[in-house]
Amino acid sequence: MVSTQSATISGGVQKKGRVVQMMKTCKLCEQEKSVDDFYEFHDKWSDKKYVSSRCKPCHQQYKRESPTTPKNRRAEKLQLRYGLTYEQWEKIREEVNNACMICGITEEEAGRKLDVDHCHSTGKVRGILCNHCNNMLGHARDNIAVLESAATYLKNYGGGYK
Repeated sequence: MVSTQSATISGGVQKKGRVVQMMKTCKLCEQEKSVDDFYEFHDKWSDKKYVSSRCKPCHQQYKRESPTTPKNRRAEKLQLRYGLTYEQWEKIREEVNNACMICGITEEEAGRKLDVDHCHSTGKVRGILCNHCNNMLGHARDNIAVLESAATYLKNYGGGYK
C-alpha cells in the first residue's frame, strides 16, 4: 500500500530537487498507474492517508456493479421482498415527491429513505411510507376499522379524558 507523505508532490516524491513519480498497480485492471489515478482516503483515527487499491475508473465500475454497494443491496432487497425493480421504486418515489403517502414527511425531513408499504395478505405494493406510518399500519394489522376507531378516539379524547 502506498502511503502519501508530506513531501508528496502531485503523485511524486521530491528527492534531491527532482520529482520521482510514484506508481501503483490497480487491483482490478492490473495496470500500473500513477498514484494520481487512484482515490486518496483519510483515516481519521490513525490520521493517515491511504491510496485506494483500485484506480478511479475501476473504482467507479466496482461501485456500479458490486453487490455490496448500498444501491445494489437495496435493489436486491426490493426485488426479493416486493418484486420491484430499483427503477420502479425510484418512479414511485418520484411520483409522490419522495414524501410519505400518509403524513407527507419527505425523506430529507425524516433523515432516511422511505419504506415500501405492502399488503401482507396479497404481497402487493401499495406505496411508500415513512417508518412511523408504516409501523402504524402494521400495529393496526392493516385493519381499516381499527384505524377509524383510533381516529374517532383521538377526535373524542384528544383534549383529555372528560
